[in-house]
Amino acid sequence: MIKEISNFIDSIDSDYFTSNLNPTPGLHIVLQLNDDWEVIGDSYKSYIFKKDGTSVTMDNEGNEIPIECNVDFARLEYYSGLVNMNKAIDSKKQIHSSSPFILWFKKENYSSAKDRIIEYYKNVKNYIEEEDIQLVNNLEEFSIDNLFQMIKSDRNYNEIKTGDYVKIYYNVSFDKIVLVQNNYLRDKIFVNDFFNLRDENDEVFGLSGFLNGANIKKKYMQHQTSDYLVNNRITQAQAINLYKFEKLLKSKPRKLPNPLPIFIEKEELNNKVIRLFGREGVENFHDIIKQMFENRHDDLTNYYLLNWSNTKSGIIINDVDYVSSFEYKIENMIVKNVMQLNNVYDITINNIFQFEIAILQKIFSNSLIVKTKKGDYLFKYFDEIDSNYCSKTSFHNILSYRKNFYDFIYKSKREAISAIIFYKILLSEILDEILRNDDFDKTWGIKEKLNILFSVNKFFDKTNKNFGGINMASQIPEFQKMMRNLFANESYHLENDTDYAFASGQLIYNIIKESKSSNKSHALLEPFINKSDPKLFHKSILLSINQYKHAFEWYGDYGKGRFEKLAGEILGYTCLTNIKDLLPIILAGYFSQSMIFESKEKTNKGE
Repeated sequence: MIKEISNFIDSIDSDYFTSNLNPTPGLHIVLQLNDDWEVIGDSYKSYIFKKDGTSVTMDNEGNEIPIECNVDFARLEYYSGLVNMNKAIDSKKQIHSSSPFILWFKKENYSSAKDRIIEYYKNVKNYIEEEDIQLVNNLEEFSIDNLFQMIKSDRNYNEIKTGDYVKIYYNVSFDKIVLVQNNYLRDKIFVNDFFNLRDENDEVFGLSGFLNGANIKKKYMQHQTSDYLVNNRITQAQAINLYKFEKLLKSKPRKLPNPLPIFIEKEELNNKVIRLFGREGVENFHDIIKQMFENRHDDLTNYYLLNWSNTKSGIIINDVDYVSSFEYKIENMIVKNVMQLNNVYDITINNIFQFEIAILQKIFSNSLIVKTKKGDYLFKYFDEIDSNYCSKTSFHNILSYRKNFYDFIYKSKREAISAIIFYKILLSEILDEILRNDDFDKTWGIKEKLNILFSVNKFFDKTNKNFGGINMASQIPEFQKMMRNLFANESYHLENDTDYAFASGQLIYNIIKESKSSNKSHALLEPFINKSDPKLFHKSILLSINQYKHAFEWYGDYGKGRFEKLAGEILGYTCLTNIKDLLPIILAGYFSQSMIFESKEKTNKGE
């Protein structure tokens, strides 16, 4: 993938690397030169930059005065930094720049930086052109004789923090600054010259420092049986591009979408990703892909997808993978409101990101896909999950399967979520919410997940094997018709185990609903749904009826006689199927509308 990253960097306009960046907080000083390349001391001008990018100066009374700055310090910083501190120009690493035209040091290192300035200029001259020798000599002389005294007497210097940077810019042509930076990078870009090799064309190959280290002195980290030290040498140009890529990943504000698609041999698409994200303000991967798909959907193929985190300790690559083709659209997925939630309508899922928000966010109860108070979303596929903000079941499921969902959504690996994985996750989340329920009137989350389970299962489970071949989204209305027939027709009886399961759920709901339990909640389902043996399940129902039979003496005009009929059917039926296999149907019966209290007119019509 190194070749593809390098090509990606080559395709980006050079201005993009430094656009919209803010200067580092601290003191920034600019000095002009005359026609003889001598520093004009009276041109000294300084600015204090804050974290938000604003610049101020201090008046004689110590007050901050906003000041306009027309110098693009952030751009100059970009082209004068070090590869890393191990590649510093001075041996004591007190000066953190790499250019004779720009000097960096921290305020706390003022004295030591002053002491290292001679060594610094001696070494940095290796990167200048012969025509600039006199210019650099002039800058060196001024820096030694005058610069530090001028800084010390600057009232702005006294106002910055000890750990802030002091950065000095001699106003030379930008081309000279870039040329020196390129020479420095060619010399310092590799981790250690010990690994460098030259080919027959005198091209240098070495070990990149991008997410890499040499470990020469750490024998325990080296291969002990191989006959080579490294096997991944790359060219200087590739190493420099990896360095630029790492700087893009670290940029604040962010300059690349995360995750980042890097198209192979499709420069125009890579440019479009950059244009949409960086130039046109499209804020996330989802909207970028949506726009690209709508315009050129046939081209969303053959790319690498990289996901990273920018941490205090550096860049962490969470995931990188090749995507042969991205499937944006989804067909034949409708979330039906089979559990009849109020003011909820059927939702047609048309694309993969709609699936992510409308379904996945609800499956894990806002713990994996987090909707914030502002209304935007956080995607925690690789972030730390705080177990204090989700149940133990959700915590376990997220850690076990979030990578599967990431692959399913972002890489179009449809095999990542199998029928059994989808069923296992949904059922465990539903049961967990049932067992944690502490209010009998709170069923929204449970019913919402049941809607997803019954509606979306067929997308992953084409034959509905999870439900014994039954399409639950269309079968629940049929179960309800069966219940109406059961109540309307004295001679109608339960005919099979699935009817028995749905009817059992209806009966159990009414048993718990009419019970006089002081802590009534849906957690009271546990003694029923933890059974596997139909006989034990049957026994649990019988015991509950006997326990609460005083509560079933009166059911009103609609319920009178129906409970007795339903209880008689359940207790008189012999079920042969394992209750665990019938559990979704039992839950469907339990959380569906109770048929016992349905109006006689509707029941008699068999609707």
